[in-house]
Amino acid sequence: MQPFLDFEYEVSFSFIDCVFQYALHAPDKKQRWKLEKYIPTYNDLDFANLFAYWNTMDHGIQRVDACRTKDGQLLLVELEDLNPFLSLNLLDEDTRNSFVGEFKKALHKVIESTGRYKRA
Repeated sequence: MQPFLDFEYEVSFSFIDCVFQYALHAPDKKQRWKLEKYIPTYNDLDFANLFAYWNTMDHGIQRVDACRTKDGQLLLVELEDLNPFLSLNLLDEDTRNSFVGEFKKALHKVIESTGRYKRA
């Protein structure tokens, strides 16, 4: 349906363990892969969080993709939790380092919860 919707732009919200990390958007819908940093509003995050939690995935990376309609609403385009493309190379260094650090913490939580690994 996406090609048939009249929308302003697309935005992707990235999460680790259901915790928001960053958002990117494509301000020009004709250049979907030319992404820029996006500062979400409270309502934007409320929308994205709804789908992150609805997914019931306790651990891992999720990406909630949406499009902004002409009337300002967000519509879900895709909920990606299997091999989401993260565009880490487009993030500023602080955001990228924060994301990688949070991902490492999430991996350690999962590993430790299995009892197979103990941190020194």
